[in-house]
Amino acid sequence: MQIRYVELKNVKSHREGCFHFSPGITVLSGPNGSGKSTLFEAIGYALFGVDARDFVGKADRFLSIGAKKGEVVVGFQTDDGASWRVSRSLGSGAKWLLARQTEEDFEVEEHANAQETETRLKELLGLSSNRSLAEQFKQIIGPFQHDFLGPFVIKSPTERQKAFDVTLGIDTWRQTYEGTSRLQSLLLQRIGTLNTEITLQQEQVAPLPDKVAEQKRLTALLEERKTLLQSQQKTLAQFVNQLQGMEKKKQQLDALTAAINQLSERLKAGEDKIALQKQRVAEAEASRTLVEETRSGKAVYDQAEERLKQLRIGEKHRLDAQQQVTALEKQIIGLRQGIDHETREVDAIRQQIEQDQASLQKLRQQLEPPPDLVEEASRLAERQKNLEDKQAQKALLEGRRQSLEEGREKLSGGLCPFFQEPCLNIAGKPAQDVFSLQLEDLDRQSASLAQAIKKLADEVARASVAQQKQAALTVRQQEWRKQLEQLEERRKYLGQRTERLAERQPALAELEQTLQQKQAALAEFANLDNEIAAAEQERSRHQSQRDLHVAHLQTASDLQARIQTLRQYEDFWDTLNQEQQTKKEELRLGQSAYDAEEHQRCRSERDRLLSVNAALEQETKGIGVDLQRVGLEVEKLRTIEAEIRDRQNRVQRLLEKEALVKFLRNGVFKQVSSRLSERFRHEISQRADRIYRTIAGADEELYWGENYQVILRDMVDGQVRERSDDQLSGGQTMSAVVSLRLALLQTIGARIAFFDEPTSNLDAERRENLAQAFRAIDIGQEEVTSHWYDQLFLVSHDVAFTEITDQVIELGDA
Repeated sequence: MQIRYVELKNVKSHREGCFHFSPGITVLSGPNGSGKSTLFEAIGYALFGVDARDFVGKADRFLSIGAKKGEVVVGFQTDDGASWRVSRSLGSGAKWLLARQTEEDFEVEEHANAQETETRLKELLGLSSNRSLAEQFKQIIGPFQHDFLGPFVIKSPTERQKAFDVTLGIDTWRQTYEGTSRLQSLLLQRIGTLNTEITLQQEQVAPLPDKVAEQKRLTALLEERKTLLQSQQKTLAQFVNQLQGMEKKKQQLDALTAAINQLSERLKAGEDKIALQKQRVAEAEASRTLVEETRSGKAVYDQAEERLKQLRIGEKHRLDAQQQVTALEKQIIGLRQGIDHETREVDAIRQQIEQDQASLQKLRQQLEPPPDLVEEASRLAERQKNLEDKQAQKALLEGRRQSLEEGREKLSGGLCPFFQEPCLNIAGKPAQDVFSLQLEDLDRQSASLAQAIKKLADEVARASVAQQKQAALTVRQQEWRKQLEQLEERRKYLGQRTERLAERQPALAELEQTLQQKQAALAEFANLDNEIAAAEQERSRHQSQRDLHVAHLQTASDLQARIQTLRQYEDFWDTLNQEQQTKKEELRLGQSAYDAEEHQRCRSERDRLLSVNAALEQETKGIGVDLQRVGLEVEKLRTIEAEIRDRQNRVQRLLEKEALVKFLRNGVFKQVSSRLSERFRHEISQRADRIYRTIAGADEELYWGENYQVILRDMVDGQVRERSDDQLSGGQTMSAVVSLRLALLQTIGARIAFFDEPTSNLDAERRENLAQAFRAIDIGQEEVTSHWYDQLFLVSHDVAFTEITDQVIELGDA
């Protein structure tokens, strides 16, 4: 795997740049602030998905000053020769895209989210899929300069072990061991709970044998009572059959007696109806005579009634005409008043419009802006842009001056500020000569920019004032146009009201003509009241004869029907009388075949048998209820017995599970974590020791001990001496950490690595040895280690690395 190039746009000090890399060791060199570390950070951001806030605290500080958006593009080649390009933008709406090179261009892979993109990059880079790319970069592949020693110098052994277990991917076993402790406790707690429940249930099922014996006794007693009840029910059935025959005869005799009594009542009622019907026939004959006598008077009354109806219709028409005339008079008065009022309103509005028109014409001349004001305001945007450009240039000059001042202060003694030794880059030259000319040039540029900025600021202020005045006039012009539009709307409204006023005059004339027509029609009803009075007088003279005629007309018309009904009543009475005689003969014959005393004796015996059977049924039902109760109790106790067996089985299964968890915790999880740690530490220690011996140039053994403690062993006075932590010098600690990190990178299979100032705290000899160690790794020198990486990136000021590197990239001022 090889990183081919990196493209930067608006990333910290890099406004725009492209860097190409070759295989092997690449050294980035340049003064402080030139963007060497930024290049590493950009690779971590785009290729490994590191959050920009991990580099600078706030994401917007990862962008160049003044920029809103930026982008990092990393081109790389995988082991199969395929070319890929990953890009990740900066700013709002950032995107992370992965594309593969085809014959003509790059084709972007479709990923649903950033997680899919990260998974695909892990596969292409050949890194662990269990940990995020960002964590692998920050902890192993490209640790930040201030985190280089990182977990190696953590004082707490427990915290240091946790950190490296995560780095090596074996923390899962330790977490599993700790997590299963709770599971084991829960299993033992559940077993105790089940045993308690089993003890309580065993006490509940103790009465079960007694309940089973009681159930058998009640079953036998129930069968005995059922047999006796069946015998009594058969005897009762015989008496019931005999009694039913007697009851039937008794019912027949009672029915005949009731029928005879009913017929007697109906015959008496028939006699009353016949007498009443004869009276109604006489009344109908008298009504017929009276109807014939009043027929002529009723005819005269009807004629007067019909004439009066016609006159009432005329009276209603007269009332409608009077109401219409009144309504028309009111409408005409209202319309005349409205016309007069509208005429006055229209004249007032017309006069006001003419006055407002004159005022607006005068105001229009006052709102025209002077030409010199318009020209001054139009230059504001251009002057603001020029001012911002000058201010940005001055800020960059101030940043460069600050960097030069810091460099001059550090180099004032002629020593390298990083290595605290004579600087080879300025050997034989006065320290002041390196910065003086640059600082003087920066001061001249800064003074010139300050004068230009002051002049531009004054021009911007004048243009801003002119623009504000022009804006005020524009606002007043807009208000004038609104007033003019409102005046036109009022003029249109005046025209509409004038048209509506003209339309009302014809309507008024039409209403006056209609009023005259209605008044003429009303005069036709002048004699109507006299005609109504004459008709009412004629009707009153014949009112009594008409009332008598109407009152007796219905009765007279019913004469024939009443005679027919009388004849039907008389025939039906004869039929009922014959039926009564027949029923009396049937009653006499039935009474001779019925014995009342025998009937009563059978009833008494039936009642006695019913009482006996009811007592037996009640007793049988009580025994059944007791048997059902005992059966439910037995069933419930047997259910509890089954629950006891089930809980005992569950206890056995839980005991087996608890034993398995105990075995896994103590025999597997606890041992695997420590054994994996031991294996990794042993393998990494062997590789790191060979590298360390090359760097240190001393007969010291580097060993990665328990809890990942850095230990150096050597011989003093024939005894093995071990030193760690605070017993080691800064150079020894840095040499050991560099060695362990190189060995760790080889162990996890990383093909690229980044080292930012790895020679910090190392003396000249160790730095030289470290450079040779990197070259030995690069060529696969057997006594150091095999060649395991494709690319190694270093940030260093040390000239020793220029001799062993495959590529040196010099970065100038940002």
